[in-house]
Parts: sequence; structure tokens; C-alpha cells
Amino acid sequence: MSLEERVQYAAMKARHVKKLRPWYLKWWGIILLAIASLILIFVIASGIYVVKQVQIINSGVSGPSAEEQMQTYLTAISGESDNSWGPSNAKVTIVEFADFACPYCEESYPAIKNIQQNYGGQVRIIYRDYPLHDNSIFLALSARCAGEQGKFWQMHDVFFENQDKFNLTQEELAVNIPALAETLGLNSDQFKTCLDSQKYFPRIKQDYDDGTYLQIQGTPTWFINNKMFTGAMDKEGLQTIVDGLLNIIK
Repeated sequence: MSLEERVQYAAMKARHVKKLRPWYLKWWGIILLAIASLILIFVIASGIYVVKQVQIINSGVSGPSAEEQMQTYLTAISGESDNSWGPSNAKVTIVEFADFACPYCEESYPAIKNIQQNYGGQVRIIYRDYPLHDNSIFLALSARCAGEQGKFWQMHDVFFENQDKFNLTQEELAVNIPALAETLGLNSDQFKTCLDSQKYFPRIKQDYDDGTYLQIQGTPTWFINNKMFTGAMDKEGLQTIVDGLLNIIK
């Protein structure tokens, strides 16, 4: 091949260099390779998932049944509480997740008193702690220590009937609450020992954890015969629900 022919060949090769590229370097080849890679990744991931599911089935391990989930739900609602009013076999059970420093709980307090005054023997009320304010835990501990001497509901009533007077720092409450305990006829030394030891903090935390499990967004939150209601209730509203249930449950 002469020099002139070699020059012409080199020029022709330069013009057609793209056409001479392997298919996997061309744009459509790159796209095909990318699609193939994605398909391969999907197949591998699906295979791993299937293998794991087969292993779980073969080992006999499975998620909780619907019955087990319902039992967990009901346990979280009722919990272990010393702060109850009314018979355990009452037709209607009201579980209130509340906070002694919550203004909406204070607003709902007359509704609770109305039930206690007019539905004895037919309704059970369970108070559960869901502390959200700075002084809520101290107030909850105080009410439980009063409950240790049979005066939970008396202190419950004082807190909600005079909520603004207890909007204090913990240091101020530590002075005022023991004085309140004396006016309720509690043994001062026993009450102070109980309060200082914070012995009921684990139960308050359990109430809070149960409320979190139940996805409570705020206080008060009610479970009336296991059905959830949220927000403040007035006397007429709560009474209407209770009357409706009592009419259904004969």
C-alpha cells in the first residue's frame, strides 16, 4: 500500500471510528447493560428475601397472631393500676390517660365527677398517668403516694379543682404537697418517705410506655370499653357515651 493509500485509509478510519466501536461501548449498548444490571440486582434481592422467608417458615418462627396482638393491646389499655374507682365487673370501664397539669384534663374533670356521683356500681374508672408537663411527674408521684394510704381520688380531686395553684416548680411543690397531705389526713412521715423514694416512678413510666404503645397523641385520651376517644369531654358528652353503652349491655 502506497503512502497515499495509507493516508486515505487512516482518514477513512477516523471518520468511521464510532462505527468501529464494540457494541457495549455504544450508547444503546450502555443502556442495555444498565437495564440488565438492574434486573440482576432485583433477582438477587428477591432470591435472598425468599430464602429468608423459607428459613423463618422452616424454623417455625412467625409474627404475633391477631389474638396475641389484641391481647397486647388490651393489656396496654388496662395495665396494672391501683388508681381505680368502681367494681371490677362494671358494665362500662373508662380508662383515662391523663396529666394532672393538663388544662384539657382539668376541663374534663367535672365529667369524671358526674360519673362517680351518678353511676355507682355500673361504671369503673381507671386513671393512668401520661405526664407531659414539667411538674407532672411530681404530681403523679404525690397522688400515688396518697393512694398508698387510700386517698388517691381525694388528692386527684384537689389537683384538678385547684390546678392553677400547683403550677409550681418541683422545689415549691416539695414544700406544698406534704402540707396538702396533712390536710387530707395522711400520715405525714409515710407520705414523705414514699415521695422521697420515688417508689412509684416505675409504674408511672409503665403507664407512659403503654400510652406510647397505644399511640396516644395527648391528654386526655380515653378508652371506654376499649374504644379510643381523644380530647376533653364535658359532662353531657361522657354521660351520653356511658348511657349508650349501658342501654346496649343488659
